Amino acid sequence: MTATITEDIEVKEDLLLSAAVDVKKIPTVTILAYNGGIMRVGTWGDVVIDLAGLDLAGSVAILSDHDSTRRGIVGHGRAQVMDGRLVVTGNISATTSAAREIVDASKNGFPWQASVGVEILDRRQVRAGETVVANGKSIKATGSGFMLVSRGRLREVSIVGIGCDGNTAVAIAASKMKEKSMEAQVQEAEVQAQDGLDVEAAEAKRIANVAAICEKHPEIKAKAISEGWDENKAELEVLRASRPRVPAAHLSERPTGVVTLQAALLLHMGRSVLGEKSLGATAMEQGAALGATSMLDLCRAALLADGVEVPRNRLEMVKAALSTYSLPVALSNVANKVLLDAYNDVPASWRAFCAVRSTADFKTNTAIRPSFSTPLEPIAPGGELKHGTVGEWSMQYRVDTFGKMLEVDRRDIVNDDLSIFQDTAQALGRAAMRRLSDLVYETLLANAGGFFATGNGNYFDGADSALGIDSLATAITLMRTQRDADGNDLDLRPATLLVTPELETTARALLNSEYIQRAENLPTGNSLQKAVALEIEPRLSNTEKFGSAASSKHWYLFASPSLAPMIVAFLNGQQTPTVEYFGLDATPERLAAAWRVYHDFGTALCDPRAAVRSKGQA
Repeated sequence: MTATITEDIEVKEDLLLSAAVDVKKIPTVTILAYNGGIMRVGTWGDVVIDLAGLDLAGSVAILSDHDSTRRGIVGHGRAQVMDGRLVVTGNISATTSAAREIVDASKNGFPWQASVGVEILDRRQVRAGETVVANGKSIKATGSGFMLVSRGRLREVSIVGIGCDGNTAVAIAASKMKEKSMEAQVQEAEVQAQDGLDVEAAEAKRIANVAAICEKHPEIKAKAISEGWDENKAELEVLRASRPRVPAAHLSERPTGVVTLQAALLLHMGRSVLGEKSLGATAMEQGAALGATSMLDLCRAALLADGVEVPRNRLEMVKAALSTYSLPVALSNVANKVLLDAYNDVPASWRAFCAVRSTADFKTNTAIRPSFSTPLEPIAPGGELKHGTVGEWSMQYRVDTFGKMLEVDRRDIVNDDLSIFQDTAQALGRAAMRRLSDLVYETLLANAGGFFATGNGNYFDGADSALGIDSLATAITLMRTQRDADGNDLDLRPATLLVTPELETTARALLNSEYIQRAENLPTGNSLQKAVALEIEPRLSNTEKFGSAASSKHWYLFASPSLAPMIVAFLNGQQTPTVEYFGLDATPERLAAAWRVYHDFGTALCDPRAAVRSKGQA
């Protein structure tokens, strides 16, 4: 299918209208109609015309403001490609009022611009980040990409007052020329007739080169073209104009891409703080500049970023957007950020005493308990090192997979209701951390293999084991006096006191108070003030979930995580859940976009000497 672009592509370029005439008094015109780069074209967006595929055969009409009626005819000419630019040379051959107005205005210095009308025969959308070679240059697509017209037919070139390409300027050569006598005009015409197309080509080339040099300085460009500057003078003026300016960073006019879509989504969901924290202030500014006020706007922006035509039907647009690259990735990343924000916001008391390990697979792994100790022995000159054995000082652990599905109904996207998406992502994030904590404390309370036992020197009970200054001192002493089988001290240092919510007040008073109530004639100073850190864990007393293993009175003392009282392992070290997108076809019986959330982790008791448990009662 072909599409005709006339007024839609208005390329503001350099137009040379010569006041000189030949013996028939017909003004000549030279137009730099297209400079070979990216141009902004109304509703079409950014457009590049590959001049190698543009049919230039035959004469081309020169019109006024794309008016193809007799009133709008200005003249005719021939088009040619010069140095990757489209140049039209011809005559203002019409006697219409439009033609006379153009000639008269140019004499008075009006800066006419040019616009091309192209019939599209073949085109494709170039995605953001992709680079194509056209018109002798490499052109990289930015923003939302651009449409590449790879094959077309030049229908007309119009002389207009204002084009739509704001990056170029137009000047009319000889626009400041004074009225000349007929004799002088005839003499000029004779010279032009002598030089022919060579003069026109040279002038067109000068204009093209000057326009390229002054591309970022439209005022200099207009003056350089109108006053006939050569390339050297133009370069000098541009250099002078550039010297006093301080470089500044500018945002793209139409920011897009996956990161920008993520920023726009987070803004749309009211999560600007999370967006700035995870994407940065610049990305959030770009997301705001996208101007998306609804989910449908984001679908449209995603399609443009992927180089896909935007369907007119809303349902088709949503389906197309969810079937391409940018929107699913942006939604997945946003779901991941919202989920992780909720995941990290959930208290994880186990991090105060659990060592984190990475495993490469789901097989059973072996770890060495940190308190494994075989003293180094002196080595005689020329002697051999003796072998130590790990023996009972190893333990095993493995990881499993835990997961859930996240779905957003297509109607919620069409209805611009992302609250379900956000709420579900947050709930899954919190659930992921809670499930991990459940497993940690399920393992701790199970006390597999008699981990906490009197024989290990890490357990005590009785009425004196209730949390208080004396019982805490007992637990600290038990840990500090741990020794190996050969009587070597392990130098363990207590780090964390873990208690139930029911014991929180007692624990805080015990660790924070400067003075404590003691029996008569005993010192009242608190010798254990800030002796260890405090963690509160409600699962320790949750009898509904953990049965008789839970208690409101027991409490624990742990060494630092590096000494591995317990281990929490993650597959490949991935400590956060993974989010994967499955599109609209994940569940055939449901019209919903689906994401899979899963987390691979496991936990195990590790070194009994780095932990102490008090029953807290008889």
